[in-house]
Amino acid sequence: MDKIQTIKTETDELLKKMIEKFETEVQDDDGIFHILIKAEEEAPTVIGRHGETIRAIQKILEVVLYKKFGEPMNILVNVNDYREKQKERLEGLAIQFAQKTQETKEPSYIRGLSSYERKVVHEYVTENYSDLTTYSVGEGRDRRLVVNLKSNEPTESDSVEKNKED
Repeated sequence: MDKIQTIKTETDELLKKMIEKFETEVQDDDGIFHILIKAEEEAPTVIGRHGETIRAIQKILEVVLYKKFGEPMNILVNVNDYREKQKERLEGLAIQFAQKTQETKEPSYIRGLSSYERKVVHEYVTENYSDLTTYSVGEGRDRRLVVNLKSNEPTESDSVEKNKED
């Protein structure tokens, strides 16, 4: 059984434990396996609150597939184009906080983002605002993304990991 078919089978087996009606498709994009799930009526069950369930499904599949193949697998789980909608929402958030930082000349703090969400905002700000920088401060659930002017140096008390995402 090839990798794509194995990934599809493992995904289907996991989803059968959660929902009844769904379709899956797996695409290989230069070593990143995109797992596309169509689950019209039960999509909220698979996505979860703030995408928590979709991230959990992805983590579980990463572990299962690592055991199957003996190597880490780059996968990205997507349900009904959730990732695209999420990216649009995060880019809107990035614009809002970037403009606020430019207007006030003060750093803006974005709380409650996952590491993936922080990465999306960081990449958007980096690509579109040459006068701004982003970095993460804090630990665990208190971790937040800072949008700041490049000319404003972060203070040591921020315990900064500049331009680094986890």
